Amino acid sequence: MRVKALGTFSHHGLMSRTTSFQIDDTTLIDCGPGVEDLPTDELLRIDRVFLTHSHADHCQFLPMLADLHASHGGPGFTVVALQETLDALTNHMFNGVMWHDYTRQRLPSGDAVVRLAPTEVGDALPLMDGLVTALPCQHTVPAAGWLVEGPWRALAFTGDSSPCAAFWHWISNVPSLSDVVCELNFPDSMRDFAEQAGHQTPSGIAPFLDLMPPNIQLWVSHMERGHEQAILDDLAARAPAMMQVEALQPDTVIDL
Repeated sequence: MRVKALGTFSHHGLMSRTTSFQIDDTTLIDCGPGVEDLPTDELLRIDRVFLTHSHADHCQFLPMLADLHASHGGPGFTVVALQETLDALTNHMFNGVMWHDYTRQRLPSGDAVVRLAPTEVGDALPLMDGLVTALPCQHTVPAAGWLVEGPWRALAFTGDSSPCAAFWHWISNVPSLSDVVCELNFPDSMRDFAEQAGHQTPSGIAPFLDLMPPNIQLWVSHMERGHEQAILDDLAARAPAMMQVEALQPDTVIDL
């Protein structure tokens, strides 16, 4: 199984795209602007999108993806998320005002262009070569992290979150865990601001890093523009000595 980072930043601009990951050819985790860089034929193969939460930087390409499927003969796709996240999409995005209501518009097959599938923390759903499970998360809106388990290894993604003990304790019990993608939006000097915004700093996650296997690969994502080096320096001072830490870059491929 292959997980490819399409967008890894907290901001959008030249060479910067917000959060999105592609699992093999047909599945996305989040649907930020990084998805728009995929060629049309790949976009039309997407049939499921697992969302962490409803904030625009994680779902803003959904309307364009739906439009493409509707206008280019695509099969449509299913959005899997917490019920509160799906409610936000129907109330504020696919509502006939902000965008066409593709949850009601039908394809020739009779299916809706966008199908909504609620999930809860702990639900495990099949992938072609593995499983994806919704994980605990603490943000300013209802949110979930995701665990992706492949044939050999597993990756956990915090989503946007303030420090969440339940997330770290959960993944510490995954025997095949090899990679963690962790949002670190701000350096420790901005910890108070980060907590108000529902985000993490290095010192906020430091107590949980000792729960991880010693050879874990920790990927840092969602760093605020201009604070990247300070975040990485703060993390280097707090991470266990054996832990591999790296800023997650677009086009990074993680094999599971």
